[in-house]
Amino acid sequence: MIVRCGVLFTPFEELRNVELLIDGEKIKEVRPSTTGSDDVIEAECVIPGLIDPHTHIGLYRLEGEAADHGFEINDPVTPNLNVSDAVDLYDPAFEDALSAGITCVGILPGSYMSFGSSVERITIMPGQGSVYKTNGRLIERTACIKAAVGEHPKRFLSEQKAVPTTRMGIMAELRAILTKAKEYAESEKKDKKDPKLEALIPLLKGKIPLRVHVHVERDIQSVLRLASEFGIRVVLDHATEAYMLSDSLQNVPIVYGPIVFARRGVELKNLDSANLSKMKGLQFSLTTDHPTIPIQYLDLLCSLALAHGYSLKEALQLVTINAARVLGLEERVGSVDVGKDADLVLLSGTPLAPETKVLMTIIDGQVAFKAGEHQ
Repeated sequence: MIVRCGVLFTPFEELRNVELLIDGEKIKEVRPSTTGSDDVIEAECVIPGLIDPHTHIGLYRLEGEAADHGFEINDPVTPNLNVSDAVDLYDPAFEDALSAGITCVGILPGSYMSFGSSVERITIMPGQGSVYKTNGRLIERTACIKAAVGEHPKRFLSEQKAVPTTRMGIMAELRAILTKAKEYAESEKKDKKDPKLEALIPLLKGKIPLRVHVHVERDIQSVLRLASEFGIRVVLDHATEAYMLSDSLQNVPIVYGPIVFARRGVELKNLDSANLSKMKGLQFSLTTDHPTIPIQYLDLLCSLALAHGYSLKEALQLVTINAARVLGLEERVGSVDVGKDADLVLLSGTPLAPETKVLMTIIDGQVAFKAGEHQ
């Protein structure tokens, strides 16, 4: 397959009149456009497949089953649970993602932020997150361990009449399970395997990060101390007040948002898309937290960066290469380059412009969506 581009955003640079030679699932060559050739697809503008690194797609439908699917309500610490065992690949949101040019998603345990509930329903350590292509292909079954600190797990546990119910107690639980896992990993004799502690060994060895649901400055500080204490990698998810700690977070990956939501509760009082201007220089990407914001509006959230001083190139990076780095897949996805997965979005015009439409979404060298054929 050959994809001929009027303009290609890699997204590091803007290339004009080039074509991409796709061999199987990979990009084989980026070269100046030629004439002729069979099996050519042409587009005015081409960008890398968009990536949302924090979703609950396949767990919670916009309209569907009631109840919770992303965590065990009876146990606040379950690192051995894997979200891929609960994902519904027939969730219509996968089609919505394809139609919006989203080719890769992180799916995390826990739950989304409901506009109806007073607090997000989440436990202290609900389990392992996975990475999928939006064509349903599982890329990484165990991509991270998810944890949560602050007001949301504190209030939710209180509602369930469970413990702990304080910030101190939540951090103590995290320290306790990590200490046990470290001692377990270092022990030469194991009478029997402990699934919870086994699940934490890759985290302690630096193979996967701890993805932490966190909002306010004081909880971010606590997470940084915990990471330093145990020598683990962390990714901050939501991170509403991360802009207050820019000096301390230069090397910490952040999944920021969703940046459009009601300022409800003490943890969201400083939520404002205008804070994007204060996030410049940090390693961050954007998220819909689907279904908090339906996944097809990821580009809409990204376009807000343009209003707060970001160039088109910088804005696109927030939902391509920056998101790929969060998922640890920057060598495979997130940009258009030789040897990378052929995940591409063909557009009718300039990226992020209100009038621009997705004409085609290609995943792993195969057309996964074509406008007019998926109505």
